[in-house]
Amino acid sequence: MSLRVRFDPEFIGEQIGQLCFEESRTVQELDSYLAGAAYAVCLSLGKEKPWKQKDFVSIGLSIVRSGTKKFLDLTEKNILINSVPQENDMNRMNNHEER
Repeated sequence: MSLRVRFDPEFIGEQIGQLCFEESRTVQELDSYLAGAAYAVCLSLGKEKPWKQKDFVSIGLSIVRSGTKKFLDLTEKNILINSVPQENDMNRMNNHEER
């Protein structure tokens, strides 16, 4: 089956980064998924539009960069949220100090 579609390499990368974060994947797994997506997109383009070969590297890098950025942004946000004491933690600390 052959489909003609438009795609956004950054969107593909961001979605992979998001899914890897949500599934608690490692950075190594993220790299594998992003590389696989880049290869798949470029192989498909190579079959349908061989004259686009000069763009393959930039397309692949776009997928990898956007996916890595999304994964790292979500990881950083998660670390920051978990490092800030929550209200219940503060109440326990205050109760302990009063004793």
